[in-house]
This record gives sequence, C-alpha cells and structure tokens, in this order.
Amino acid sequence: MRVWHWVILVALGAGLGYGVGWQMSRPHAGPDDASRFAERMGDGPCDGAAAEYWVAPMDASYRRSGPGKSPMGMDLVPVCGGRSDQDVDVSIDPTVVQHLGVRTAVVRRESLAPQIRATGIVALDADSVNMVHTRAAGWLEQLGVSTVGERVAPGDLLFSLFSPDLLAAEREYLSARGHRALQEAASDRLMALGYTREQIAALGRRGRARERSERVALTDWVVATLDARPGQFVTPGSMVMTLARLDRVWIFADVPAHLASLIEEGVEAEAIVPGLPGRQWSGRVDLLSPEIDARTRTRRVRLVFENPDEALVPGMYADVTLTLKAGTPVLTVPMQAVIRSGHGDRVVRVRAPGAYDVRPVTVGNRQADRIAVLEGLEAGDQVVVSGQFLIDSEANLDAETLRMRAVARPTGRAMATVRSVDPEAGTVRLAHGPLEPVGEAGLSMPGMTMAFHLERGLDAERLTPGDRVRVHVEQQGPSRYVVTKIEAADHGEMDHGEMDHGEMDHGEMDHGEMDHGEMDHGQMDHGQMDHGQMDHGQMDHGQMDHGQMDHAESAGTRWTRAEVQGLHRGKRSVVLAHEMIHSIGMPPMTMGFSVAPGVDLEAVKEGMTVRIRVDMPSDGVYRITAMEPAP
Repeated sequence: MRVWHWVILVALGAGLGYGVGWQMSRPHAGPDDASRFAERMGDGPCDGAAAEYWVAPMDASYRRSGPGKSPMGMDLVPVCGGRSDQDVDVSIDPTVVQHLGVRTAVVRRESLAPQIRATGIVALDADSVNMVHTRAAGWLEQLGVSTVGERVAPGDLLFSLFSPDLLAAEREYLSARGHRALQEAASDRLMALGYTREQIAALGRRGRARERSERVALTDWVVATLDARPGQFVTPGSMVMTLARLDRVWIFADVPAHLASLIEEGVEAEAIVPGLPGRQWSGRVDLLSPEIDARTRTRRVRLVFENPDEALVPGMYADVTLTLKAGTPVLTVPMQAVIRSGHGDRVVRVRAPGAYDVRPVTVGNRQADRIAVLEGLEAGDQVVVSGQFLIDSEANLDAETLRMRAVARPTGRAMATVRSVDPEAGTVRLAHGPLEPVGEAGLSMPGMTMAFHLERGLDAERLTPGDRVRVHVEQQGPSRYVVTKIEAADHGEMDHGEMDHGEMDHGEMDHGEMDHGEMDHGQMDHGQMDHGQMDHGQMDHGQMDHGQMDHAESAGTRWTRAEVQGLHRGKRSVVLAHEMIHSIGMPPMTMGFSVAPGVDLEAVKEGMTVRIRVDMPSDGVYRITAMEPAP
C-alpha cells in the first residue's frame, strides 16, 4: 500500500508542476484579452455582452478599451452599449430585479377611444310624464291609486269626482239630442272638461247623467307623485297626481369641465348600478347642459337608456362610462405604469438590464387600462409596470430633488489652447486658463490641462492641436465637465493663465472630490516666477508663493501626512485621507492607493496618522513607496 501512495503523490506532483509551468509560460493577458475571454465564456460585464469601453470610477474622462487600473489604482468599470451613467437614475442587480418581480411593458402607438367616467342619478324621462288635473271644481269621491310607484293599466280607475259643473254639462248634452248643432257643441264642452269620446258615447247610450264622473288610465303608467286624498276639494288648477313611463329613463351625470368639450350628442354610454351587480345598460348622450357649474366646475350631461324591465328606478346612483370616438394614433402605456404625484406624472423607463431612469411625462386621454403619453417617451421604450414605486423611491425624486434638478448647472468660461482631439470619443484636451464663473453659482477652476467632453452638435473635426479658443464649460456631474460652446480666439486674447500645465494631468484626478475653490491662483507671485525653470506638475497652486518656492523641497522625497481610512493587507492597498501631495501635484482628498513591495503594513492600523511618500512610476499608477507613523 505504501508503494501505491508514493505513485499517487508523484503523479499529483507532476500534474501540478505542469499546470504551474504552463501558466507561467503563457504571455501576460492584457485588458483586451481578458475582455475577449469573458465575452467568449458568455460572462461579459453587460449581461454576457462586451462593454463599449471602460472608465475610471472617479474620472469618467479616463477611458480604455478593456478592463484595467485607473491612475489612482482603482479598477476600471464597464460602460455598456446604448447607455451612459449620466442617463441612469437607479442601478439594481438583475438578480434583485428578478426577486422584486419587476415587470415591464413596451410603449406602443395606437388609436384610443377615450373614456370618461362619472357618477350619475337615474331620473324619469320627462317626455313621458303626464300631469293629471280635474279641469273642473269638485270633490274627490274616490282614488283608484293609493301610493307613489303603483302601476296602472289601460282602463284602470284613477279617481271619481263629484262636480256640479260636470253634472250640468252631461245634462246639457242629453237635452240637446235631436238638435245636431247643439249636441256637437255640448260634446265639445264635455271633451274640454276631460271626457273621452268613448265616455261621451256611453253617456248617450245610458241616457242619464251621473253625479260622479270617472277618470281612467289610457295606457300603462307608474304613479310618480300623488298630491290629493279622497274627499279633497279640488279646482282646475289642482294637481291630483303625476303619471310616467319607466320603459325609458334618463341618467344625469356631471363630468369635469376640462373633459366636457370632448363630449358630443350621440356619444355611446354604458351604465352599471351598484345595487344590481352583473348588469349593464347601454345608452347615449341626449343633451349637454349649456353652462358650467361655477361651484363644482362640472358640466351636466343627460343620458337616455332603454329600461324595458323597469329595473332602473328614479333616484338610483349609477356609474357611467362615456366612450368617445377614436382619435389619431398616439403613444400609450399601461395605466399602472404612470406614477401620479403633486409634482406631475412620471414613469420609470428601462435603460438597460438593471438600469432605470425616471421620466416626467405628459399624459392624455385613457381607454380601459391604457393611457396616452403626449411627451416624455418614444415608441419602443420599455417602462416598468410592477415595482416602479420601489425604483422611484430609490431614485429619491421627491420635491426637493426635483427642485434641485431644475437649478441651472454651474458654468464657467476661459481661454484655452487645443492639445488633442478625439472625435470618436467626443472629447477634447485643453490647456486652459482659470475658469471665470458665469452667474452667481458659476463654475470656477484653476488653469490646467485636462480632457473635456464635447456637447452634442459641436464639430470636433474642425479643431486641431494648437488652436487657440474661447470655451464655455458646464459641470454636468461630479466628474463630468462638458464644453458647451467653443469659439476661435484672437491672438491678443491669450492670457498668462493659459500656460501649459501638461505635466500635471488633472484629467486623471477625481474632480468630484477636488475643491477647486481652495486653489487660489491669486496668491501666486507671477512676477517672481521663472517659467523656463519651474515644473508645474510639482507645484501647490493653492498655497505656494512662486517667488519663495524651495525647489529642493518639492522633489519626490517630500513626506505627506495622511489618516488611514481603510486597510487591506492581503491586496496591499490602503485608503487614505491625505494632505496635498506636492511630489505629484495631487490636492487633498480621500482615495485608495496601491502599496509598493517592501513597505511594512503590519504596524499600520485604521485611524492611525501616518506620513507617506508617493511616486508616479512609468505605468501611471500611484503607489506608496514609504509609510511610517507620523511624529
């Protein structure tokens, strides 16, 4: 058994040695190789796809074609195709998105038949109402109905009346028989008093007058009102009762004034009654009120509905939906995608997997579960319809944020010389003088050489190195400076502030944390400066008098005090809040550094105050070459 043990150990050792030797013999994989390898393995930084380019996390102007390190020793971050960090309000890991149950929908163009919803009240069809009077003075001897809502059929008794006037008219008719003209006159008088021709014929056949005359129903009615009682004395002006039909009803609805202009007579309507679930009635707009109610700012609309089974009863509440005619095609989104607030409507738009921005929108008419979007989106955009409130909350778009976003971005202007132009990336490198603030909250920056983004529309190909220009610069983010205006400058406009700070590459610093306000160029004594001998990359522009600068003291051996904020001994990296590093021209800030081999990190602890030396080697990465506790 011991022999087999030795055989196995020898085999494992040989395999391990071959693997290590093969790995050491491979050429070093550069950033492009790593990117291609990740893409080939289907695990690219952009959901399996290759990144468009890579940028420094603290300076978006530092770009590379593949992963690597920034000048400050930090890992570059990928920028996925079709999006920019400037366009994203919230970034969420795709796994978290799946767990949140975020659902999206596509913005599409379609014709909507807008719908208006309102609450209405059922009422009698006034065109069918019949008011019953006696037409002669007398006493009601009998009523054929006893309560409101009672139904009567043709021939049913409504009331009987004892009236001396009606009795005299009947006797007059009977006495005129045999005299055609007199009989016709008496017949006309009876009809004027409310008799029908059938009742007059019955009187002639009977041959005698009755003390009580009767009034009967001529068709199917419902008693709408009952204003008299048996034995009551009535006159021709007295209202005995009101009869109406229920096979057709009206519904009065009040619609908002700003929507009333969309409604026309004949527009289709649907009605449902809470007390009659599962049923729906179809009708149409019959009349629009000619005025707006000044108190409620609504306009009354009258709707007509057929009610054959008389289920709709006056006084019922009804929910009414008016469906307008379809208009021209417009962009639409689901209703649930729109977030309503006192600051306006907005939606959460998908920019890339896990990346979202919050878009203010102007909405229009709605139909069923979709609503028109007049401004803010384009056809084909994706919007969030489930989970959008969580994303909107994460974006922190409250009233204060909206107000701050409305504030103009800081802008400054300066004279500059073009050093290089990258039309493909849309950037220009300028050696510029101090930026003069434009407005009260303008942008100020000392003279330096750095890269700027060019605003869309500016022609980068017209610029050539050496051009002297006048520029307007706008700060659009913590480390994003954009040239919004660039003009050719006369030779006489070039001032002393445009000297070449080329050795101090501010484009590789974190402009978001660098307080340019602390760099006071006004303290420089230019009269005592020898421009031919001074290394601007090693100057402290904020605190040094050029006439008194000790060149020997500004060499790379100068110590800088710092406080340890974070420490990773295994990766040999440290995060420091440091003072001005004169050896490389770096302003005070908090950032991470790589630590060179040979520097002892065992005695270093978080919170400790140390002094450091930082050199800039040929590879462009800042490294701490010496560190010890501060005295």
